[in-house]
Amino acid sequence: MSLLNNLMAHPLDEGYAVAARTRPAQGRPNRSRHRIMLVVAFTVLGFLLAIAASQNYRSAPAADKERKDLIARVEQADTRLNDLRGRQTSLADEVRRLQASGLANSDSGAALQQRLDDLELQTGVVAVTGPGLKVVVDDAKNADNKEGRLLDVDLQQLVNGLWTAGAEAISVNGHRLTSLTAIRGAGSAITVDYSSLTPPYTVLAIGETATLPARFAQSSGGQWVQYLVSNFDVRMTTTTEDSLLVPADATIALRYAKVGGPR
Repeated sequence: MSLLNNLMAHPLDEGYAVAARTRPAQGRPNRSRHRIMLVVAFTVLGFLLAIAASQNYRSAPAADKERKDLIARVEQADTRLNDLRGRQTSLADEVRRLQASGLANSDSGAALQQRLDDLELQTGVVAVTGPGLKVVVDDAKNADNKEGRLLDVDLQQLVNGLWTAGAEAISVNGHRLTSLTAIRGAGSAITVDYSSLTPPYTVLAIGETATLPARFAQSSGGQWVQYLVSNFDVRMTTTTEDSLLVPADATIALRYAKVGGPR
């Protein structure tokens, strides 16, 4: 009976009890070691992040200075380009005056000068004035709505509608349009002759004011823009003007044409 009582009172061997008592003592050093490793890892990570932040902070002024220098150089180049274009226009006007004075001495010379005047008007070599139509188009008021933003194709359709309606000379934000003019998209901007424009876009079209507005409204280009106004909140105002100034195309140059015939 004493053996049965002993088994009932101590069902497990004493060796199991000793092992159970020693196991927590062995686990504590392992948990402590893991905690130390985590602390070291976080310390190293924090140190690396601090170094990276310090380097970015020190390099930020230099990067900002380089950016400002680049912007200044671009603005200087634009100013220089505009000055050269103005000088080119002045010299071209002087050559034209000398040419006109030389051709005015004979009937054949006067006829040739008239022909030259007509060609210069058609090619955009000279600035022109006259009555016409002023069209101002702008994006929708909600600038975040991409569907309400004008694209290069929209401006192309508008201009083509004016040509179809009988416009004799057209400019967009001061840029004369000719057969060599490109209207394209560059990112979110519209470029005319590779110059980026910002809305609103002011389109001047010289032509017969009695017929130009109605013909433009009936053209495919006018209907295209009106569709944008009605469905995407694009803004457009159209007014007839007694006198408009369409500048000359300062960038025009012959690329392939050569003087023909005997010399």
